[in-house]
Amino acid sequence: MSSLISNSEEANDSQRTFLEIAIFNASSAQIAYTSFADRLELCAEGSSVNGGTTPSLSTLESVITSLQRTQSSTIPGKHHATPTQAKRWIPIYTMIRPRGGDFVYSDEEFETMKEHLLALKSANYHQAEENKSHERNGFGKVNGFVFGILTRDNKVDRERNAELVRLAAPLPCTFHRAFDEVITSCENRVSDSDENMLLPQMLVDELTAVIEAGFASILTSGGSGISAVDGTRKIATLTEAAKGRIEIIAGGGVRSTNVRELRRQSPRTRFFHSSAIMGYGDEQVVDVADSNEVFALKTELMVPLGSAKRS
Repeated sequence: MSSLISNSEEANDSQRTFLEIAIFNASSAQIAYTSFADRLELCAEGSSVNGGTTPSLSTLESVITSLQRTQSSTIPGKHHATPTQAKRWIPIYTMIRPRGGDFVYSDEEFETMKEHLLALKSANYHQAEENKSHERNGFGKVNGFVFGILTRDNKVDRERNAELVRLAAPLPCTFHRAFDEVITSCENRVSDSDENMLLPQMLVDELTAVIEAGFASILTSGGSGISAVDGTRKIATLTEAAKGRIEIIAGGGVRSTNVRELRRQSPRTRFFHSSAIMGYGDEQVVDVADSNEVFALKTELMVPLGSAKRS
């Protein structure tokens, strides 16, 4: 694995694939980090059952504190990291979503989203001894946001999304799986002239709306209620249509057992998203990432397309 990590870090970003892990607590943050995830999406504790909601400042602080300790550690054998690899830094994107369910928000909910974004953006947990040069390579602050707001007819709410993106600036934003609802809504309303098109014009218009709002990426499974495996063709088509203007992230049921096929069917997709939560207990989802699954996902993503899996 160490040779794969080394080769990946030397690769041009345009050739790399990236693994984003959704986390709901400090334990998952540490597991994802030491198992070579490239980015974290932080959600509220216990919110995996409804797709993730806004985390509290205390959750953010506990995650950052855990990552700071892990980054400074030189203990080999902690999950999968070596002393050298434990020094690396990865960004933390934070979910802004006041509740589960749909993505149509009241005026009060929208104000709450703005307040939460600004509070999380201003939070700074850098260790006192760190100076400005060290902050760029250390955990301490939020590095991006994840959200998505729709209108009542399941279209991208251009004004509200753009306002949140402006508030988040200069931090990048991901339009999350609210876009799955947009895809399905567009497909249900296609005209006769569009019915044979994989990407109807109205969906192209919605993709453009997300780009024009200022988002850096879109997280999608390719449609509402389906996994990324089922939506791979749509993900590939969106990636092509984006033409490099925005990153399309494949998410929804992504596992080490299917990510190779996802890559094969959508070779231009570079980002893959997973919670890597594998177990259940007492009829409740266990909100902790599986270290072996994160490691296996990253290993699969390191292997060049068309190559046999390395041992």
